[in-house]
Amino acid sequence: MKNKTVIPSIARNLIMLLFLIIGVSANSQAFYGGIALGGVTSQVDGDHNNGFHKVGFTGGAFVGYEINDIFEAQFEIKYIQKGSRSSADEPVQFLIHLDYVELPLVAAMNLGFFDINGHKFDWISIEAGASVDVLAYTNQKNNGANESSNRWKRFCVNGILGVKFNVVEKKFQIGARVITSLNSAYAGNYLQALRFGQWGAFNDVLELVAYYRF
Repeated sequence: MKNKTVIPSIARNLIMLLFLIIGVSANSQAFYGGIALGGVTSQVDGDHNNGFHKVGFTGGAFVGYEINDIFEAQFEIKYIQKGSRSSADEPVQFLIHLDYVELPLVAAMNLGFFDINGHKFDWISIEAGASVDVLAYTNQKNNGANESSNRWKRFCVNGILGVKFNVVEKKFQIGARVITSLNSAYAGNYLQALRFGQWGAFNDVLELVAYYRF
């Protein structure tokens, strides 16, 4: 059963943020903005199946602030596809499709202060942060038949760890992240896993994204 959550206010805010990014990054040395696009592979811890078998995409915009030569903070608003699917050799084929508007806030540390035999690592940054997901769309199937998917929570909080590589200085970067739910994304009792002392179902995502700064 398909379930849509209409969130026009977030869509309007995304458009406003895009214009803000352009204006801010054009008039400030410390602030920057840009767009992001990439792919994800995901699983749901608690669906009684292991493996990152579901593939999706993510994309959106970001704005950041360079605190100094080492540290910077970045806020993003992205659309991301999460969920789970069974592997091809499973006797029962199922799909959990979860689309979210994702609001990450991350801090990055550039490794340029590392110098090994004259080689600096200023082309690498490590990231840590958190994000809030707002559920936009769900679709759940079992052997091709639609199932009720209205037990997924509208909001979910995640932890983020990642690494980012400069391809063309900081103008064009490639980032890899691990994103994992800190609270259960599911309100029902069928999908169950234990994490952080709570039972539920938790989104786990591996993300690879290209970032372009204006």
